Amino acid sequence: MIKLFLAEDEIAMRDGIKKHINWAEAGIDFCGEAGDGELAWPMILEQKPDIVLTDIKMPFMDGLQLSKLIRKELPETRIVILSGYSEFEYAQAALRLGVTEYLLKPVTPRKLKEVIVRIAASIEEEKKQREARVDLLLEEEREKDEHNRRKMFRSLISGDMTSHDLLEMADSIGMRLTAPFYRLILIYVKYDSDYRRQEAVEQLLENNADSLEACYLFEHSVDSMAALITGKSMEDLDAKLEELLKKATASIKSVGKLQYFISTGHPVQHLSEIREAYHDAYQTASCRFFAAPDQIVSSDTPIRKLLREDNPNPINTDKALQNGNLRTIWESFLKTGTLPETADFVRNVFSSLGEENTQSVLFLNYLTMDCYFCMAAFLKEIGADPDEISSRVGDINTVMGSLNTSDDARRYLTDYLEEVIRTRDSSVSGRNNQAFEKAVAFIDEHYTDRDMSLNLAAAEAGLSPNRFSAQFSREMGVTFMEYLIGKRIELACELLMTTDLRSFEIADRAGYNDPHYFSATFKKIKGMSPREYRRRGKADDEGEEA
Repeated sequence: MIKLFLAEDEIAMRDGIKKHINWAEAGIDFCGEAGDGELAWPMILEQKPDIVLTDIKMPFMDGLQLSKLIRKELPETRIVILSGYSEFEYAQAALRLGVTEYLLKPVTPRKLKEVIVRIAASIEEEKKQREARVDLLLEEEREKDEHNRRKMFRSLISGDMTSHDLLEMADSIGMRLTAPFYRLILIYVKYDSDYRRQEAVEQLLENNADSLEACYLFEHSVDSMAALITGKSMEDLDAKLEELLKKATASIKSVGKLQYFISTGHPVQHLSEIREAYHDAYQTASCRFFAAPDQIVSSDTPIRKLLREDNPNPINTDKALQNGNLRTIWESFLKTGTLPETADFVRNVFSSLGEENTQSVLFLNYLTMDCYFCMAAFLKEIGADPDEISSRVGDINTVMGSLNTSDDARRYLTDYLEEVIRTRDSSVSGRNNQAFEKAVAFIDEHYTDRDMSLNLAAAEAGLSPNRFSAQFSREMGVTFMEYLIGKRIELACELLMTTDLRSFEIADRAGYNDPHYFSATFKKIKGMSPREYRRRGKADDEGEEA
């Protein structure tokens, strides 16, 4: 509610303004009154009203003196002058002070209420504009930070930046990576088709990381996140890991019946070694296709230990032959496995069956044929031709006649599976690109809408805002906000040069609530104000004509 303060030395006038106008009905909080400027000033400082209504002629401190103090200490406060004097010098002095209204007495209650309500409406509108401006700035900064976080994580696990550069980048986005010990974990979650669940889980995991000192969460893949924990000692590192795992698993379960698999890398002591810790955790994560759901494993965990007796899908020769559990696991990898995991996955398949079983040529032929049929069926599901891959890797009929060792079978299945995953990724990429292109078209069509946001565009693509932001940066080379602002400023430039619209009208057409924010953004990008841009453009045109 807008707060109004009254400074008026005439008691009858003061009572009339206070009592004969229903300020509450007009949405105005009448927060105080005083009989002169000197009494009013400390009360104004305490109340911080949005509007001060003051007489000019008052004892001890007049309205103009009071207005000077208000303008200095509370520049956002609007000042309305009441005066029984119509001399020009008073009006001039008031205008120089930047008062909002100068009303001559006598003024009717109706007229006064209309003026105050109109000023209150403009204050509310400015507040909304400021809030929208702050939201835009926060979103822009947040997206830049996320972009830099993704870039930094890629550098951490690829080793393409020096430790010095990594620390500088981390410091620029508020991350303190200097520590004696580090540990990296990968958190995989089996989502359904509702991306809102994924968004909810990611938000909870991010909150969990933020609640721990020097623990940071990064996007890793479509169904996984990576967390980097730093510690002052091994004991501190272990305590943080335990706390994060406890919070993360509880958060995942709170969203719904979602299954998880968490892989922990070994602890390291240098930033450059995080790459090794990542590969350690990533290699271990390939076991998730064999493990019972909801497990936390490290590289020290033998694969056979993951296949507990109470595992609903244990792998052994008899059950693989009887109920197709091996095929179920293979199908799971075809849907969610990644190309770098392929060799480890196939190796784990053979390890899980036991060396004694894979020595049988008969069983190797059965295993290879069964896995081949599984992959061929999957290829047909996604609209691909198995024969195209067979032409590159080898025809199954020819291969079956030359399988003599487990290495032969493993090599063929690995090569074939890699080709299937490449085909799948290409197909998915095509579908994702269609959804992405649809979202970009949506942005291009609606970029002048004032409520256009990352969330709206992400929903159009059917992705969480984080995932869409990452894909947008990757595909477009700029962040979503940079693209949106660029489109708006491009339109503004066109309107400046081809119309006589005023700056605030152009701001409105370009999707800006606040013309001041529009001008500041324009100057930041173009290096000059909209007025200077128009003037220089016109001057250039006149020069060419001459």
